[in-house]
Amino acid sequence: MINKAQAFDSADHGILLKKLKAYGISGNLYNWFTGYLRGRTQRVVVEGVASEWSPVTSGVPQGSILGPMLFLLFINDLPDIIPPTTSKGLYADDTKLYTAITSRQDCDNLQVALSYVDDWSKESNISFNTSKCKALTISRRKQPIVINYHLGSAELIRVESEVDLGITVTSNLSWNRHITKLVTKANSTLGLLRRTCPMLTNCDARRTLYLSLVKSQLSYATEIWSPYQSLNKISFEKLQRPATRWILQVKK
Repeated sequence: MINKAQAFDSADHGILLKKLKAYGISGNLYNWFTGYLRGRTQRVVVEGVASEWSPVTSGVPQGSILGPMLFLLFINDLPDIIPPTTSKGLYADDTKLYTAITSRQDCDNLQVALSYVDDWSKESNISFNTSKCKALTISRRKQPIVINYHLGSAELIRVESEVDLGITVTSNLSWNRHITKLVTKANSTLGLLRRTCPMLTNCDARRTLYLSLVKSQLSYATEIWSPYQSLNKISFEKLQRPATRWILQVKK
């Protein structure tokens, strides 16, 4: 898992404009994007004291409609440089490289892909947050094939679990850790509702609060981690029962 450092702020304007031209954007539209990106300035104000104005030479405008699209166009050529022996997945500023490891050659192929990604980062003048770049081996073998991977000069941190888009993925692909964290968080939210809304007597309002603040947590990405073990199902039932009593205002 590879994380770009301050990704949305580090997209070089000159490189971005070159990529826009490579994608066929020209003429008045290209000139408009040039004017949109360039000519911006910024300064820092601390306790009423302001620094000198400095030109902004990188980054897409935060909070703008075009910002996310421009960043996606900036990294759009990243998958093209990754060899077909390695699969890839991109979401915003996160990049994942993965492959089935059945031999040392597979490990070497993955390292080659990482080297290409490092080359791309240098050409695109964008850096990676190496403290957030991790290597996770998913296997049920007692002794899987494991080597130390590098991104440039930095060795990737090897982990037993990692949170990916809100899902805790473990090395043995067990969802127990994710479900435990999820139930704990949902219980905490339910307890907060019960403490802060003791005078709320409307059943529909209580149900709406539960569905939007608690059930939404329990429903997120269930296609991936939906509990199949009895112990995990019981933990969900233990949460649902007090929630139902709170919604219907039924005493235990």
